[in-house]
Amino acid sequence: MPKKKIIWKTFETEHLTINLPDTFIGGQPSRDRKALQSEVDALPEEVRKVFRALFAQRNFVFMAADRNFNLDMRSLTCLVVLPESIPFIRFNSTIQSYIRSVKKNLGRDFESLEEDYFDFGGIPAARLLSIQRAPKTRKNPEPEITRKHLVYAFRLRRHYWAFDCIADVAVFDKFLPVFDKSLKTLVFKEKAK
Repeated sequence: MPKKKIIWKTFETEHLTINLPDTFIGGQPSRDRKALQSEVDALPEEVRKVFRALFAQRNFVFMAADRNFNLDMRSLTCLVVLPESIPFIRFNSTIQSYIRSVKKNLGRDFESLEEDYFDFGGIPAARLLSIQRAPKTRKNPEPEITRKHLVYAFRLRRHYWAFDCIADVAVFDKFLPVFDKSLKTLVFKEKAK
C-alpha cells in the first residue's frame, strides 16, 4: 500500500513560521485562543478534553497537535515551543551547556538516546532524542516506554528556543521523519532574535 502524501501547512506566530502536516491544529495559545477552540470543538467529542487540556496551557509561544489522536494512545502527537531567557550573567553560555541542563531536568523517567549539535543557518542548534517511561512503582518496577520526545534547541541572542516534539511510542517512529522535516522549515522572525 503506498504511503499517504503529506500535505504541509504553514503556521505563523509573531516569533516564527514553521510547516507541519495539515492534520495538525496549531497556534499561539495566548493569541489564537478562539481559533484553537473552534478547531478543537470540531473534533470528535471523545477526544476534545485531551486537546482542550493541551491548548489551555498559556506558557508556550506555539503549540500544535495532530488531529489523528485516539483514546488508545497515551499521548497526543504534538509540538510545543518555549523560549527561555538567557540571564545576562550567562550570555556566553553554549548550546551544549543548555542541553546538559535540559537533560539534567528531564527527570528519572527519561533516558536520552541521541544527541547531536549542528549549525542552523548560523544559529547554534542541538537535536536530542529521548524516551519517557511510565513512573516506576512497587507494582511496576520495570515500566514500559510510553512516549518519545525529540527536542530541537536553538541559541539565539537572548533566548534558547526549545521545540519539543512528543508522540506516543506506538506512533513516534512514523512521525520522526515528519518532525525532522518540519524543523528544517523553521524560520525565526526578528522579534525572536
